Amino acid sequence: MKKISILFICCFLCSITVVDAQKTKKKDKKSKANTEITLLSEQEQMKNSGKFIDAVKERLLGNIDLAEKMLQEVLLVEPSHDAAHFEYANILLSKHQAQEAILHLKTAIQLNDTNIWYKIMLGDIYNATQNYVESEKLWKTISDKHPENIEYLYNYALSLIFQNKLKEAIKIYDIIEVQTGVNEEIIYAKQNIWIHLKDIDRAVKELEKLIENNPNESKYYLQIADLYNMNKMSDKAIPYIEKAKKIDPNNPEIHIILYNYYLSIEKNEEAFDELKFVFAAPSLILEEKVKIIMRYFPMVTRNEGYRKEAYALLDILINTHPEDAMTWSVYADFLSQDNRLEEAIEAFEKVISIDNSKFVVWEQYLSLLFETNQLDKAYTQSEVARDLFPTQALPYLIHGIIASQKEEWTIAIDNLKEGEKYVYDNPNITLQFYYYLAESYHEIKEYKKSDEYFEKYLLKNAKNPIVLNNYSYYLSLRNERLDYALSLAQKAIKLNPDEAIYEDTYAWIFYVKGDVEQAKIWIEKAIKHGGDNDPDILEHYGDILFKSGDNEKAKLYWEKAKDKGNSNPELLQKIQSTIN
Repeated sequence: MKKISILFICCFLCSITVVDAQKTKKKDKKSKANTEITLLSEQEQMKNSGKFIDAVKERLLGNIDLAEKMLQEVLLVEPSHDAAHFEYANILLSKHQAQEAILHLKTAIQLNDTNIWYKIMLGDIYNATQNYVESEKLWKTISDKHPENIEYLYNYALSLIFQNKLKEAIKIYDIIEVQTGVNEEIIYAKQNIWIHLKDIDRAVKELEKLIENNPNESKYYLQIADLYNMNKMSDKAIPYIEKAKKIDPNNPEIHIILYNYYLSIEKNEEAFDELKFVFAAPSLILEEKVKIIMRYFPMVTRNEGYRKEAYALLDILINTHPEDAMTWSVYADFLSQDNRLEEAIEAFEKVISIDNSKFVVWEQYLSLLFETNQLDKAYTQSEVARDLFPTQALPYLIHGIIASQKEEWTIAIDNLKEGEKYVYDNPNITLQFYYYLAESYHEIKEYKKSDEYFEKYLLKNAKNPIVLNNYSYYLSLRNERLDYALSLAQKAIKLNPDEAIYEDTYAWIFYVKGDVEQAKIWIEKAIKHGGDNDPDILEHYGDILFKSGDNEKAKLYWEKAKDKGNSNPELLQKIQSTIN
């Protein structure tokens, strides 16, 4: 690092020498920038030059604020120090103060018109700030003074292109071509301009220069053929395709061009045959094949023919690139969209066996396992995913949900609490964490925490009837805030009327409150809407009937509840008590 710093300082010392020489010549003239020329003693000159070198050093070390302060001091003592203006412009640019940087660069150029680096930096800023008019003027001036410099001519052409002066830009590219000879970079730049101007014949003429330069390079013939195909001039493409075939008959790129050619003349079967050759070529880029297969995704559900073609191409893709994770990932996506979920799961497992580092794959895989009710596998695999991606919420959520279904409440809560931290801008996932935490805390009788999560849920979404129903029912079981519980249950019914389970909860809260008449009205609605097949609702109906004094009918419904599978010991005791 020290050697580099010394080198930079030496360079700037040389710069200062040149600057001082310029100042000597100009000291009797007025500055064009209205910058005061200050005559300094030799001691002052040395001190100021030393401060400038130190400022440059601080900038290179990254101490920008200190460097800025030192350069301001240099310019205060010596406003005509062009190199200091240049360095100060660098600092202003690093602080995104482009317009101020431009002013200092202009001053530097006025003070020292021979320093090309000042002008280059100014030109770059003009381009970056989209001031293409000034950019054009500057690069033209630079190019006129240095006509042999290709880079300056490129910048000049670029400034013209940005102003849509395309034909003028081509003239500059022609000048470059005279100096460099025919080369791809220049030809492709001019070709793109002619295409933009919709002059395909001139674009082709540019490409033909490459053929003249290298007649045995098949790709140039194919580029011309593709250009004609893309512009509905397919009849002109054939001679170039044939020539490419003669030069390089095994080139798989030929099949891509033929595919586009047949598509353009609506010969779909022939196009598909060429596409199969493309997919079977190991040398062709897999990403390009994937782009093609992705076009089939929206069409397969509407057209059986496209569906068959897609699967045919996918089979070829798997045989051609069997060890590439992208191949199996695309196949899995396709199977999933086609609702072949079991096969999609197997394909995702193949992806993971090749490359387990992509969370998006795990996300789809775990979701499919959960959707297809493969809960044991989802449980173990979500744990693997959680360890691989410890800051992703989904593995924690799935592991927590399944743990709660297994009644492993501590594991469920630990996973749900940890995963909740990693949810970003996903309200639906957040709500699922809240719901399952509320349920899990209820099961371990931590009712305060359970209620907190139910309330968090309702603050974000007060229109989920399941949450409203469960929360209100749990409150009634604890005989707490019954009026509030009743209001929650009522909302659930309004959101989903004639639903037996919600009417049962509403009836039960009335029962707990001692309003047997309302309880009976609503439990009978629940029975009418399908509750006569629900053992819990049948038991509740028996309880309400018993409290209203109808013991015989209560016994009848308790026994119905038992027959439907309700083995609650309390139910058996109630039945026994009516016998005694």
